Amino acid sequence: MHFLTWDLSDDALHRCFEVLPVGRQMANRAIEMRSLNRADTPKLSEESAVDLFQTGLDAYSKFSDDPELKKPIRVRQVSWDDLNSATANTDRVAVLLEHIDWQIPTENSGVGSFLRETLYRLAHSYDVVDYIEWPLIGDTQSVEPYRSFAILAITDIYFPLLDEAGPVLFVTNNKTG
Repeated sequence: MHFLTWDLSDDALHRCFEVLPVGRQMANRAIEMRSLNRADTPKLSEESAVDLFQTGLDAYSKFSDDPELKKPIRVRQVSWDDLNSATANTDRVAVLLEHIDWQIPTENSGVGSFLRETLYRLAHSYDVVDYIEWPLIGDTQSVEPYRSFAILAITDIYFPLLDEAGPVLFVTNNKTG
């Protein structure tokens, strides 16, 4: 399941997800992320990446009044090789939402745990996982807190994180692979 799921056709992926609560919505999100992840699209500009980061922070602020979300975004250029050491004292922004009591419907409670690592394999990003799983938790017709971060994660160039001084966008000088 971890390795072959993302090789399935869109139709087969829909059939797999349909057995789950809100499976159709999750499948649509997974297919969207898979398509973006595999697309040979032009590089997202740094300005667009900062705008996406701010959009994500604004969406998160609808759920959390953490002052970290209000601090200005800093941009740090790092080489791909230095990324791990540069991000050693940082967290994903989604950490701010972990303390929220989401009131997850009982029928949805185990689905996220079951799928989490399989969804992670899609783009090697928990921001993508959070975006795909959002229909299990929230009202998908209202604020979308995870999409901006999922898009940034798929670029494999921009890494939106929080450190002790607030939001920081790490920009690598090259794409992995």
